[in-house]
Amino acid sequence: MLEEAHLKDQEPKEADGFRGILIDEDLAKEIGSGRSGARHQTGTIEFIAIQVLQQIAHTYRLDLESFFYVLLWMCARRTWEKKFECKLIDRPKRNILTKWYTGSFDDIADANKGYMHEDDFEKILMEFPQAFDCVKPACKKIRGILFPYKKGLLIGTPSDPPEKLYDPIIEALNSQAQQIKQLPK
Repeated sequence: MLEEAHLKDQEPKEADGFRGILIDEDLAKEIGSGRSGARHQTGTIEFIAIQVLQQIAHTYRLDLESFFYVLLWMCARRTWEKKFECKLIDRPKRNILTKWYTGSFDDIADANKGYMHEDDFEKILMEFPQAFDCVKPACKKIRGILFPYKKGLLIGTPSDPPEKLYDPIIEALNSQAQQIKQLPK
C-alpha cells in the first residue's frame, strides 16, 4: 500500500539524480510472491484501493490505484493545508475527500468507486487550487487508464501484462511534466 509518508522529496545530487524516492518498503513484496509480512490490513485508509477494501487479493494494479489516490490527495488536500501556491481563504468549503476515510471499508470503497466515474471525478479536480490546473489533464488520463468504462466502471486488474497499465501512466506523467516545464514562470 502506498501512502503520502512513503514519498520523500530528495535533492537530486544526493539521490543519483532522482528528485523523489519511495521509502519504508519493509512490507513490500514481489509480484506473484504471496502475502507480505503484514499480519493485518495495512495502509492509510484514504489511499487503500477499492478491491483491497473489499478484501479482494492484492495486485500490482491496486498499488497504481493507491499511488493515484496519493497524487489526488496531495493536489486537492495537502496543497491547501501547506498553503502551497494557494491561500486557505480560497479553499473549497466542502471537501468531498472526507468520504475517503469516513465510515466502514464498504462505505469508503463505494465512495471511491463513485468518484472515479468521469462526472464525479470532476468534483475532485474542482478541489485543486488554480495553480494545479496544469496537473488535471494527467489526472484525467490516469483515471481513464485505471478505471476504464465498459458496460460499467472497471476496477479489477486486467489479465494483460503489467506494462499495459504502467506504460501509459508513466507516459501521461512524463508528458504532463514536459508541458509544465514549458509554462511561463
